[in-house]
Amino acid sequence: MDNYLQLKDISLSYHTKEGEVLALKNIDFNVKKNEFVSIVGPSGCGKTTILSLISGLLKPSSGEVLLDGEKITKDTSIGYMFQRDNLFPWRTIYKNVTIGLEIKHQKKDKESLRHVDELLNKYGLHDFKNSYPSQLSGGMRQRAALIRTLCLKPKILLLDEPFSALDYQTKLSVCDDVHSIITKENQTAILVTHDISEAISVSDRIIVLSKRPATVKCIQKIEIDRALTPLKRRESPEFSKYFDLIYRELTSEKQ
Repeated sequence: MDNYLQLKDISLSYHTKEGEVLALKNIDFNVKKNEFVSIVGPSGCGKTTILSLISGLLKPSSGEVLLDGEKITKDTSIGYMFQRDNLFPWRTIYKNVTIGLEIKHQKKDKESLRHVDELLNKYGLHDFKNSYPSQLSGGMRQRAALIRTLCLKPKILLLDEPFSALDYQTKLSVCDDVHSIITKENQTAILVTHDISEAISVSDRIIVLSKRPATVKCIQKIEIDRALTPLKRRESPEFSKYFDLIYRELTSEKQ
């Protein structure tokens, strides 16, 4: 489905002491089902604001956001991964992973619990389900945070710079892990990042935003073998070409 997620002519203004500020202007793009899309742009241009609009946390001043042909509401199942894993240190990994089911009163649903066990088994955390977050590596914690989100079977997964708090070596490893899980689970995903290399390594397409008020400068299709891991993608001969293209767009003065 080419128009699984649609942002249709989205603009957003907010008020400050100095008056009205236009943050987003005529943002228009689609995301296909099972596609991995990244959003890059200058610092403060509104990348995370776009995720807030997609999740329904914010409403646009004009335009509309549609998911699977329907307007997003508070009941729409949206998954969100943040910069930090936000695991509760006093809860075991299993109790952290199932917290969403508790909130939705699905903790006793046998099918939901079976899905939790399948995910923990599939992604190497079943033996650690009774451990606490402090006993796990940063990569395992991020994996647990992703499984917590996937337990709720979201229609779309939003990732807000989920690797930025990790050191470089861990970041590369965790990026491979998270991308593998998202791909295997056939999850539609949107990543916000300031890291061009990271975006190229995971994405089918990259949306490049201008400075504020943000507009879509271009949408770059990444034609590197989708079967490659993000780390292997970085080694492909086309990688530097895409980096140069996107870097030029970001540093261009033309709006």
